[in-house]
Parts: sequence; structure tokens; C-alpha cells
Amino acid sequence: MIVSCPACAARLRLDRRRLGGKRVTLRCGRCREVFKVEVPSVTVENTGFSVLVAHSDQALCATIEEILNRAGLSCRTCHDGQDALDLMAASPPQVAVVDVALPGLFTFEVVEKVRKRPGLEEVKILLLSSVYNRMAYKRTPTSLYGADDYIEKHHIPDDLVTKINRLAVNAVSAPPGEQASGGITVGQTLQAEEKDRDSQVLDDEVKERIRSAEENEVSGEATEERILKARRLARIIVSDIALYNQDRVEEGIRQGTFHHLLSSEIDEGKRLFKERIAPEIRSLEDFLEQAFATFIERRKIELCLQESRGDFRGE
Repeated sequence: MIVSCPACAARLRLDRRRLGGKRVTLRCGRCREVFKVEVPSVTVENTGFSVLVAHSDQALCATIEEILNRAGLSCRTCHDGQDALDLMAASPPQVAVVDVALPGLFTFEVVEKVRKRPGLEEVKILLLSSVYNRMAYKRTPTSLYGADDYIEKHHIPDDLVTKINRLAVNAVSAPPGEQASGGITVGQTLQAEEKDRDSQVLDDEVKERIRSAEENEVSGEATEERILKARRLARIIVSDIALYNQDRVEEGIRQGTFHHLLSSEIDEGKRLFKERIAPEIRSLEDFLEQAFATFIERRKIELCLQESRGDFRGE
């Protein structure tokens, strides 16, 4: 994509695969003018380009759908692991955005099933990490259980469209470039302050909705609802720990040292759970330990199956 400096008309080249769907600030190399450009999303024409969003929270799915629609992308949504697999089987998307704590199936189970189901081999999987406390697990995952990329929830407004487009363009081997998603034409610069203000207001609204969705994940009135949300939070914590520490998770499960190898992460998870869940609910059951036990049991089965088949990561 080529844009022109509004002051001296110097031409600048931008990488739409990397920047598509984002508003970037540029400094002209000739006259040093600073200006903003909204880079159109890269979409692929006439390929049935589609996105599936799988997340338990309906409000968050609606927010993501709005973000994608603004970028000229359409999507389907669902709220548990089995529905996600059924929708993919019925009509494979180019990209599936999958919550790492999706009800019904853990992340590794979703990826494993997608990778092995005939007709879904080309589906790109973008994992959506909850990271409700972004300082707690701020690190790069050691691997992604066979998924193609990941995004943390608080980066959705700025990076989701870019990541989807990058995966989708690579998936269909389309030439880079070439269809703007509408609205902003190639090379058009945004000098109008009103446009900037409108975009910023919309971005702020989206971020506020995502924050509210996070709070809604653990709030509730009735005891039964609060118990369900405590279980959901425990599952999120376990899934986040699993996403960011696959090597140690698998070593710990194989050698029976899971809690020892991940003691610091587990302690941090317990602290966060205690902050979010009221004492009267925490006293009803050991939510976190039950979530860890369920994850370990199911991951152990999957690792045994992989070893019996001779499947080893990295080989």
C-alpha cells in the first residue's frame, strides 16, 4: 500500500498484511511531517472468506462481531467447544477465534480435533486468552498446542483484525493487497481531527465493553449463578496457565510433578481467584483444584494417545 505525505507528497510504502485494520502514525522521511493513516484491512475476494468466533460470553462475541464488521469481515459465533466443531464441520471458516477456556473442551482438545477432522486441515486457529489479570501471565507462550497464533483479550480492539487478516491471507495464498474492505481507500490519509475523535470514541467504547464482560464473568446475584461463575473463573485460570506453559505442563503431567513445576503460577492463580470470588462461595468447594484435576486427567489421556501413535511435538 502506498500513501502520500500530506505536506510534501512524498510516497511511503506500508505493509498491509502487517498493518491492515489499524490506524498508524507516520513520520515523513523527507519533510518530517507527522500524520495518521488508517490502513484498510486485507480481505480476499470471492473465496468465501469467513471467521468463526467461539467464546462463552455472548456480549464479548457481539463486540468482536462488531469489530470484524467494521473491518468488512463477517463472522459466525458460538459459545462452547462442541458447537464450534459442528459449525466448522458444516462450513469450514478460514479463521477460527477460539477462547482458551471454552466450555466443554479445553484448548488442546479443540485444536487436536480440528487438525484431525477431514476438511478442516486448512482452518487457521487463533487462540483468545482471557488474561483477566494481564500482569499475572504476561509472557510469550512456549507453544500453542498446534494453533496458529494467539491474542490476549485486552489487545482485541487493536490487533484482532490484523491477526485474522494475516492468517486468512496466508491460508488462501492470495496475492497481498488488493481489496480494500471499504470506507478508506488506498493512500488516503486521515487529517480530519473529527475522524480521529470518532474512531477513538468507538475504540474506547469497545474497550469498555470488553472490560465489562470480564467483570460479568465473576459477578452475579444468585448463589447458583455465582458458583457457576466461580467454576468458569477456575477454568480460565487453569487454561491460561496451560497456554503459557505448555512444556512444563506436559513434563509435570508425564512425571507426576505438575503442582511442583508450576507452583508459582498456581499460587498466583489462587491469589487471583481469592481476589475475585467471595469467601462464602470459595468455601463451597475447591474450584481451582477441581479444575486442575480435570485438566490434568484429560491432558494425560491425550498425551498417552499421542505417544501411542508416535506423535511428538517438534518432530
